Amino acid sequence: MMTNHAVQRLVELAEGIYIETAIPRESHPALRSGFAGYPSNPRWNVRKYQAWKQGKQWRQALDNGQLVVEEQHLVPVVQPECQAPPPPKKTMLDWRSPLKKLTFSLN
Repeated sequence: MMTNHAVQRLVELAEGIYIETAIPRESHPALRSGFAGYPSNPRWNVRKYQAWKQGKQWRQALDNGQLVVEEQHLVPVVQPECQAPPPPKKTMLDWRSPLKKLTFSLN
């Protein structure tokens, strides 16, 4: 009986950096290759290319500060709650009456 469960595996991306992922074992070398910054192999199948691309994205996120290494595990950075966004600026069209806006939108 086949199940659709994704098995989480611990993968060593680089020396001392681990991450839990559902990427199949046969794609782990491609995942590590993308994380290390190597180019993709044109002979890879779609799954290996996607694993390479995921590894590349994780490296970029690590470099940008979106991911950090804590206790040898790669984890996302939790952002503190941001302040409320500033109110939208008024545009040149805001001076018109609501009726003109309505008639303009019906045309």
